[in-house]
Amino acid sequence: MDMNDQKTPAASDASSYLANPHLVSLETYWKTLRHARRVPARSDLNPALIDQALPFSFILQRVAPGTARFRVAGQQIHALMKMDARGMPLTSLFQPETRDPLRELIEKAFQAPAIIGLPLLSQGGLLRSTISGAMLLLPMQDTQGHTNRLLGALVFDEMTLPRPRRFAIDPAQSIRCETLGPTLAASQLIPKDPVKQKGPHVSQHTALRLVVNNG
Repeated sequence: MDMNDQKTPAASDASSYLANPHLVSLETYWKTLRHARRVPARSDLNPALIDQALPFSFILQRVAPGTARFRVAGQQIHALMKMDARGMPLTSLFQPETRDPLRELIEKAFQAPAIIGLPLLSQGGLLRSTISGAMLLLPMQDTQGHTNRLLGALVFDEMTLPRPRRFAIDPAQSIRCETLGPTLAASQLIPKDPVKQKGPHVSQHTALRLVVNNG
């Protein structure tokens, strides 16, 4: 797997899940929050402005090196896990052999800080289909200016999932690991052509369960 920095939000394959409109729109909004800062503030996040991506979105909090737990999670995350995701570690969505590399990437997202994009794969079997997907992790600061939050989203093949599924990092695609520069002027943040939302209609209600909002 290629972990070199990449400057574009999508992999070279135009069909890559990292180019999913929900991931692109979430990153576009995150960039508008940066202003002249390296990392945007969690307190500036307005869920109403990312309503199409909300069912796939989540907020993580760093609790130890390489470990982040769900503080808020959208409907699709709960559906994938078949349980309330709040308080669960992000690694619970992944196969055991993937968890150590994932912890390294989580810590880089916080410490560098860096944008992380992961191509994902959940292998099928005799009675279940293979699922492809992608995850995006975007660093954010708390009210004290510490980079200990991640705004993220997980997208995957739409299908009925009777049981919880776990993912591995797809070895056939490149990992995106983009270290952030010191500053970014606001005029550079908003693209000339806004991302057009695609895909099935998503309800704007009960998408994200906001439990705590203390930064």
